[in-house]
Amino acid sequence: MASTGESRYGRTIYLPPQLDARAIPLRRRRLTTEPGDAPYDEDWLQQLLWRNPGLLPIGEIDPAFAPAIPLCRELPTDAGPIDLAYVSESGRLTLVECKLWKNPEARREVVAQILDYAKELNRWSYEDLSAAVLRARRSDPGRGALFELVHPHTDSVDEVDFVDSVTRNLVDGRFLLLVVGDGIKEGVERITEHLRRLAGIQFTFGLVELAMFEMPAEGTPGGLIVEPRILARTVEIERAIVRRANNDVVVEEPALSKGKQAARRITKDEFYDQVAKRDAALPDRLREFFGRVDDLGLDLTSGDTYLELSWHRPDGEVVRFGWLYASGLLDTAYIARAAEKYGNVDVGVKYLEALSDLIPNSRVKKEGATHLWRVVVNDGTPRFAPALDRSDEWLEAIERTMDAFNRLATD
Repeated sequence: MASTGESRYGRTIYLPPQLDARAIPLRRRRLTTEPGDAPYDEDWLQQLLWRNPGLLPIGEIDPAFAPAIPLCRELPTDAGPIDLAYVSESGRLTLVECKLWKNPEARREVVAQILDYAKELNRWSYEDLSAAVLRARRSDPGRGALFELVHPHTDSVDEVDFVDSVTRNLVDGRFLLLVVGDGIKEGVERITEHLRRLAGIQFTFGLVELAMFEMPAEGTPGGLIVEPRILARTVEIERAIVRRANNDVVVEEPALSKGKQAARRITKDEFYDQVAKRDAALPDRLREFFGRVDDLGLDLTSGDTYLELSWHRPDGEVVRFGWLYASGLLDTAYIARAAEKYGNVDVGVKYLEALSDLIPNSRVKKEGATHLWRVVVNDGTPRFAPALDRSDEWLEAIERTMDAFNRLATD
């Protein structure tokens, strides 16, 4: 059933390539199972996201969970089956619940439901998760183990490190929880009411609407345009914050129970210690590199297992030149998106290409939205050691890119 529908984003328009062509408002496609209509139901939505994980704006909500590698559909738990489960190379799990927002009961219950899934997985071991994935992938039992599913996507992930990371994230409850629907109307107040129950756990939560529009006759008849929209997300700084549009709703975090530790960030010394386990010479080279990075005016921001190399510009924008993980991996997502915001995505692409020239067998992979564009080796995350071997050229590429951003900002 097609409808024009209202949207706080305004009407979505198709503009044919001819200069004198008339702009055509697109008709909204609502998910439904009404007789005589195409079966755009929850199962269809699940299949769409299973086959096209890039539709989920995971990198925009929390880049530590991207890129997402599909694990299974209908992951069995004692709290019920989880619609979709994904994992990142760094062992972070994304859980997705798909809902058609047709009745108030669904709107009331879905947030509590996905939080129950998180509580359940918080009790699991790596073996529990791997066994559940195997049961869910009953049509493909030979590839049910987690690492066997991840390995084809990258050859830069060590199995021992991956198992340790997944185990640690399960224990800490470090998940990305996404509720995805075709027209989410849940009030922020009710969302905060549910999130308050688990505000002490290290999860990230997001509400995502997939707005779908029919292509007009002038375009590709029968095709759909799918527009992912982030309606709400939590941002964990010193408290939990739910963001929706331009309004912030603060969720007061309850006092941590005895023995419960707050989320912490890796220190530089801890980072160096972990890096040294792979290469004893790397810490000294990193210290020298970071010192020169500091001279350029860049910042090093600590995450739980990484240091983010970023430039906080005077206009408030943040340009991220890469995440250096203690496991030795280098993630370069988001710089193309930053350049796109200034109107010239090529500035970000040129940086990625320059960095790729420093890393053997690497290339720039452009996948879906610009926040997913990055340097890869065999479609996986490269290691930063080869780029560090040519640190002068890396720093020159960073400096050229900073100059280019400055020119874009003044044009």
